[in-house]
Amino acid sequence: METTMKSAKLAIVVLVATSSANATASAQTATADPGQKEYEARCSICHGLDAKGSGVFSQALKVAPPDLTLLARNNGGVFPAERISGVIDGRIGIVSHGPRDMPIWGARYAGDAAKRFPDIPYAQETYIRARVLQLVEYLSRIQQK
Repeated sequence: METTMKSAKLAIVVLVATSSANATASAQTATADPGQKEYEARCSICHGLDAKGSGVFSQALKVAPPDLTLLARNNGGVFPAERISGVIDGRIGIVSHGPRDMPIWGARYAGDAAKRFPDIPYAQETYIRARVLQLVEYLSRIQQK
């Protein structure tokens, strides 16, 4: 009887540990790369899933989207994080992104924040910056050497 109880306790411990590990792995997989998910949802339509400028809408644009995997190479080997951040949030104008006075993604992220936190005080600029930095970090990782 004592051996059966020890076996049952061991089985419960193993089951709980396994369930916990699986839940953690699932959560990590679901949120493993928010920058990539953001890129795929917001940028790939023009820049392509491979970020080389071959998105579905690329043919319809006045100016062809650049190959985003060459940003560092085209900047002397240094990834231009601050400039890319400004382009994404609209503070640095790009002709194909629309007029300079309309910060495309900064405005969109501000609207997202307002919907997400309707009754809670939040720092809008911090929310926008976090979303932009996820994209910038992802783009920095996909640079060709």
